[in-house]
Amino acid sequence: MIRAILAICSLFLAAISIAQTNTLSPYSIYGIGDTPYSPLTAQAGMAHTNLAILSTYNINLTNPANVAFVSRPTFNFDFRNELLSLSSNGATQTNNLFSIENFSFAFPLINNPKRKRRAAFGFGLKPYSRQGYDVVAYEQHPEFGVVEYRFVGEGGINSAFFGAGFDLLADSGRVNTLTIGAVGSYVFGSIFRNRMTLVDSSSILAGSNLYREEQNEISAGDMRAGILYTRRLDFQKNDGTKANGSFSVGGYFQPSFALNTNSQSFAFTFDGNADAPHLIDTLDYGRSTNPTIAPASFGIGIGMTYDNRINAGIDVTTTQWSALEIDGVNAGLNDDLRFSGGIEYTPDPTSYKQMSKIIRYRAGLSYEQTRLNVNGIQPSRIGISGGLGIPVIASRSSSMLNIGIEYARRGSGGLPVTENYLNFHIGLTITPNQFDRWFAKRKYD
Repeated sequence: MIRAILAICSLFLAAISIAQTNTLSPYSIYGIGDTPYSPLTAQAGMAHTNLAILSTYNINLTNPANVAFVSRPTFNFDFRNELLSLSSNGATQTNNLFSIENFSFAFPLINNPKRKRRAAFGFGLKPYSRQGYDVVAYEQHPEFGVVEYRFVGEGGINSAFFGAGFDLLADSGRVNTLTIGAVGSYVFGSIFRNRMTLVDSSSILAGSNLYREEQNEISAGDMRAGILYTRRLDFQKNDGTKANGSFSVGGYFQPSFALNTNSQSFAFTFDGNADAPHLIDTLDYGRSTNPTIAPASFGIGIGMTYDNRINAGIDVTTTQWSALEIDGVNAGLNDDLRFSGGIEYTPDPTSYKQMSKIIRYRAGLSYEQTRLNVNGIQPSRIGISGGLGIPVIASRSSSMLNIGIEYARRGSGGLPVTENYLNFHIGLTITPNQFDRWFAKRKYD
């Protein structure tokens, strides 16, 4: 069993470490591309609300303090299929793209019921940013005829992360706990940007076509710190019995950091087809090592649980994208601001005779003022999501198949393109069954 899991993990590590085109949005041309939300499918069904959502089976390092609640060795695998519809001037184009969103593993360091402290450690791999666009614009020139401008970009940045969370303070009954955590990451990847100016060969003054390319290889380390306060609550039911619950409030902070960047750019004129150009003359070639200054980010969230049936939360996050610099030049973006709320409901967690009663039903809403600055307009993004958490009963564990669906619209009046997303998420949580003690030292041979 362990060998099979390790083999699967090796395959996923190899696959996700390879640069993949994770988006087809024309707005990924801005900055270092689109940055994903939480990669977990379970949180995608709740509009990616996760800063104060308590879970013992999800490896949630968005707020690193949450990882302390992992109570057993856990694997998370998550995938996304994006159906993106682009609308502009009455025309619509639809693209479909599949990508790997997350591979992670966590295990408890301290999880003894006789002790008041808990701690856990986790690591994994996920996308940090993604870029993929192919945009064409035309201009009527009096001398050169119809001039075509084509912008093509691809690539992305991945994040290899590891983090830990533990109880800083906890009373003997764990009525009040204060948990802190930190996650360190090594980000790496490449971004390619191409620009082509194509002149009509039948124009009065036939000119040469122009090709420009920029390559940015990025690598650096960063960190994020989180804190989470939880208070256990007792609720009185209508039948006179009591139900357990909790209230939690948490947040994270990620400081601005410099990404080591090796940039290369060149330009040349050519004739013929852009896919098989005939080189005429090299106009420019240059290299630079100016760092990319990534922005600071922070967020706060509140959460509530009731009777192991309801788990709900609200998050507010912001990233200071106005401070982003690439190759020594400010990217000209706006600070983003995101609000989200999500809820998870389980009809009867103790019932294993009716599958419908132990499925976790999820829903969420989100609103975001995005980082984009398109001709002075800051587009908004509105999303609605839902999902299911289906326990794998045959495994006799807390293993779960997670399914999520998310519809979102990004755009505002006056923008050239409006985007409609329909994202399908699927994830698998794997934990040991009740008779399998992973990584436990044998007492008897």
